[in-house]
Amino acid sequence: MQDQEYHVLAALEQRHWWYRSLRRRVVERLQREAGRQGHALKVFDAGCGTGGLLAELQVEASIAASAGCDLHPLALVYARGRGLKVVERSVNELPVGDDLYDVVISLDVLYHRQVDPPRALAGMAAMVRPGGLLLINVAAMPCLERRHDQRVMGGRRYLADGLSRQVRAVGLQPESVSYWNSWLTPLLWLQTRLETLLPAGGDNGDSDVTLPPLGLNTLLIGLLQWEERVSRVLPLPWGSSLMLLARRP
Repeated sequence: MQDQEYHVLAALEQRHWWYRSLRRRVVERLQREAGRQGHALKVFDAGCGTGGLLAELQVEASIAASAGCDLHPLALVYARGRGLKVVERSVNELPVGDDLYDVVISLDVLYHRQVDPPRALAGMAAMVRPGGLLLINVAAMPCLERRHDQRVMGGRRYLADGLSRQVRAVGLQPESVSYWNSWLTPLLWLQTRLETLLPAGGDNGDSDVTLPPLGLNTLLIGLLQWEERVSRVLPLPWGSSLMLLARRP
C-alpha cells in the first residue's frame, strides 16, 4: 500500500465500522476455536499491518500468545509502537522460525498484487500445527474491483470456489467459506459502474478511507452484526469480503 494508507489505517482501524466488524468476526471464531481445542491459542498474524488485530488479541482471554509479521517499514513502526511482537518478513517468505501455531491468520493479504498466493499459502500452511486452523479474509468478487483496489495495490479479488481450491492445494481442508458485507455489495457494485463512466481524478495523496459520522458508523456496525446472525441460517450468495477457515489434518 501507499505510505499514506498505513497512516490512515493506524488512525482509524480501532473505530472504523469495517475494521471493527472484521476483527469482531475474527475474535468470535478464535473464541470458538479455543473452546474446540480446549486451551488458549497461540496465534500468528501473517501480514499484520499496523497491528490492530494483534493489539486486540493481547487482551483476549482465549489467546495465550500472539505474534505477526509484515514487510512494510511503516507497518512495523506502528505495530512495535504498540508493544507487539512482530518481525520484518514478507508473506512470500514464510515460515517464520520453527514455531507452529494453533491458528495462523491472514487478513486481506492474498489480495495484494505483490503477494504470490500459492507461495504465501504454502508458507502459512507450514506454520499451522497438525489439527490447527488457517483463517483467511480476502477481498471478494472481481466485479467489485474499483479505484480503491488500485490505490491499496490490490491485485485480485476472490470467489469462494477458487479460494477453496488454492487452500486444498497446500494440504488444508476448508471447513467454512462465507461472503460478508453482503448488504452493501449492491452499492459497491454501483460505485464500480459509475467509476467506469467518470474520468479518474488526480491523486492528491489523500486516502479514500475515512471515518463516517458517528451515527452512520454505529449503524453500519449494527448492520453487519445483523448480517452475521442472518448468515448463520441463510448463507449469503455474495459480499465484498470472503472469510475462509481451513484445518491442517
